[in-house]
Amino acid sequence: MMQYDKYIGKMIQLTYSDLDGELVCVVGHILYTLKNRAFVFETAEEGRQLIVYNRHVLDIKEVSTPPAFTAPEIAPDNFA
Repeated sequence: MMQYDKYIGKMIQLTYSDLDGELVCVVGHILYTLKNRAFVFETAEEGRQLIVYNRHVLDIKEVSTPPAFTAPEIAPDNFA
């Protein structure tokens, strides 16, 4: 089993250092791993996908699922 396979699909809080050396803390889930070197991570708030290298991971822990995103009401189409 790969190092981060057990977190696939689970909501996690990930702390890692980006390529500029800055610390980043974000909530989301791992979509899949890339061999034993990196994984594809999707953020919960923006739905943005990024590749995180294993060597940059500082902390990873499971968190409870955040409340569902509620989209603002859609304005009616008065021009139809």
